[in-house]
Amino acid sequence: MPLLNSRDVNFIKLKALKREYLADFCNANSVPWSANLADTIEAVLQKIDTRVIPALTLNNFIKNKFQQLRQLSIAATGATHHAIITELEKVDSHIWGMVQGAVDAHIQANYVRKYFKYDDIINAVRSTLYSTIESYTLCTWYNHWSTEIIEDLIAGVPNVIPVIKKVKGVDIIWNEQPVDIKVTNLNREWFSDGHTIEEAINNPILASEYFYRLQGAQRFGSDNRLFIVIYDKTNPSESWKIKRDYNLLKSSITAFFSQNVSLDPVTFQYGNTQHHAYSKILFITR
Repeated sequence: MPLLNSRDVNFIKLKALKREYLADFCNANSVPWSANLADTIEAVLQKIDTRVIPALTLNNFIKNKFQQLRQLSIAATGATHHAIITELEKVDSHIWGMVQGAVDAHIQANYVRKYFKYDDIINAVRSTLYSTIESYTLCTWYNHWSTEIIEDLIAGVPNVIPVIKKVKGVDIIWNEQPVDIKVTNLNREWFSDGHTIEEAINNPILASEYFYRLQGAQRFGSDNRLFIVIYDKTNPSESWKIKRDYNLLKSSITAFFSQNVSLDPVTFQYGNTQHHAYSKILFITR
């Protein structure tokens, strides 16, 4: 995905606002409201283009609205950062029962198509499938809520504009560019090809190329991305525990975004097609 001009970026910001929030912004900035949403967005863009409405006004509106919604969510659920970390600390193992997204294939191959007798499949389900599903669900739950914290911390960074209503391939606007966030591990191929974590840190463009080139077909995308790699250098198999080390997460995110960094161009081959994207990697290690 190429870098976008400011008008296209502002369009994404407005598109990511729910209708009622866009109406609030228009009312506060004397923009005529149209029943046609596209016309309303165009009217806002014209006022930003002509500096009648400063771009900073839109950014501040979005950031303030995001914080308001976050506080409402906390009031409704009690899911503060501290409360989430407390719950994540209860997980004492991190074993995937199956590959993420392959639940149905796992059940079909190992139960449905394997047994033709009713009693056999019932016994198999009760003896092994429950624990497998429990493990899978627990791991996806752990990853979801730890990622919520990471994205929440990033949303609070001054030069980051959070996306309130999800837009495909866009989680945040960072340095006035749309960026997709991926919390991930280094590919197995990275290590089997003889590379190390230090090489990834020193050559993030090559590591990004691996991420893009080796992504699955169902999740393929050439969006501009911020990859967040979490890695325990002493015990890699326990890297997952870093996701609940709140102080390390916060300090690493703060240090990364306080730098004057920009997205790096990445060229990668996927299938028979060459793609171009822009990316950066945030390494959280201990």
